[in-house]
Amino acid sequence: MLDAAENIVLRDGVAHLTLDAVAAETGMSKGGVLYHFPSKDALIRGMIRRLHEEFDAEVRRLIAEDPCPAGRTVRAVLNANFPPEPSARTARIDRIAAGLLAAVATNRDLLQDMKEYTQRMEQEMMSDGLDPVTAIVIHMAADGIWMSSLFGMAHPCGQMRELVIDRLRVMSMGV
Repeated sequence: MLDAAENIVLRDGVAHLTLDAVAAETGMSKGGVLYHFPSKDALIRGMIRRLHEEFDAEVRRLIAEDPCPAGRTVRAVLNANFPPEPSARTARIDRIAAGLLAAVATNRDLLQDMKEYTQRMEQEMMSDGLDPVTAIVIHMAADGIWMSSLFGMAHPCGQMRELVIDRLRVMSMGV
């Protein structure tokens, strides 16, 4: 059902995400969808949770591969957001996230899961051996670049964007 919901958001836009549309996309009855997701908000929460789980799995993988303990959580978040080799998966996640952000604009309560996840990640980043202020500056800058891209502002862009992200990576080494 979450795959179907993502397909609808990607293909038709978040305005067309309805329980009826998910039922049609999956071939299920609306009652079957309602059994798992009693409302559109519950469906959107499920989509947000899944995005967080995918992102968190990538962060955990990158942390485990990083041989330098100080700042590795910050680097993992940077590299999960801005992989050296962007993939179709990264683009898909960004497009779904943009749609979901538009959806949560109508119901700010849907942001609660995002807030809790961000707070947990910030605590982790501030306690992994890098100066806590530097960790938060890097995180805020990365979030700003990511959000700017989601909303099509792409600022900074081109080579300057890459230079800024590279500088954030250097900062994450405590340099």
